[in-house]
Amino acid sequence: MTESSEHAPRRLDRLNWPEAAAWFRRDPRLLLPVGTCLQHGPHLPLGADTILVDRLAGEVSQRTGILVAPTLAYGVSSDLEQSYAGTSSLERKTLHRVLNELVDSWERQGLEEIIIITAHGYGPHIQAMAAVVADYVRVRAVDIHAIDLGAFLHGNPEAEHAGEMDTAILLHLAPELVRQEQVADSDPGCDIRPAVRDEPVPPPGSPGVVGRPSRATAENGRRIYDYLVDYISRRLDA
Repeated sequence: MTESSEHAPRRLDRLNWPEAAAWFRRDPRLLLPVGTCLQHGPHLPLGADTILVDRLAGEVSQRTGILVAPTLAYGVSSDLEQSYAGTSSLERKTLHRVLNELVDSWERQGLEEIIIITAHGYGPHIQAMAAVVADYVRVRAVDIHAIDLGAFLHGNPEAEHAGEMDTAILLHLAPELVRQEQVADSDPGCDIRPAVRDEPVPPPGSPGVVGRPSRATAENGRRIYDYLVDYISRRLDA
C-alpha cells in the first residue's frame, strides 16, 4: 500500500504546509502516538511500544480519516528498567512539557481535538499525558492497557511486561524482530510483582520479563491488534 492510496494512513509529516492547513480546515483532529525506548526482555526490541502505537495510529487513521502526527519514540520509564542497556527515559515533567508545547503549537493552527495513543502503562508516563492542558483544543489520552483484553489472553494483561500480549502483537506486526530462541517465561513466583506506580516490573537482575511470552502466537496477536484498531476507531468516530 502506498502513501497515495485512498486508504493509506494520513501522515502529517508527508504534507507540505498548505496541504496541512487545508486538512486542518476539513478535519481539525490529530492522532499523536507516544512510544518508548524500553527493554522488553531479551526476545523483543527496545522499540516494541513504539512499533505498536505507530502501526496502530496508522490503522486508526485508515478507519477514521484522522491525520497522524510523527510518533514520539521516548517516554517515562522506571529507575529499575533504566538499568537495562538501551532503555532511554524522559522525566515525567519533560514528557509533560513536550506534549504541552506540541499541543500548544497545533492549537494555534486551529486544531480542535488531539488524541494521544500509548502502549506503555507506567504511572508517571500516563500522568504526563493525562495532565496536558489546552485553552481550546480537546486532548484525549488512550492507553491500550486500559482496554480490557482479558478474553484474548491466558493470564492477566495488567500483570505482565514483555509477556504474552506484547509478544503476540509483535509476532503479528514484526515477526522478524522477535528473537524466538530467547523467549523465556518469568519465574512463576514473580509473575505478579509489586507495581511501581501502576506497572509490574521484572525482578532486579532478571532478563526483564514479567509473564508468559511462550504462550504468544502470531494469530492471537492479530486478533488482539484487530480488536484494538476496531475499539479505538469506533470510539473516536462516535
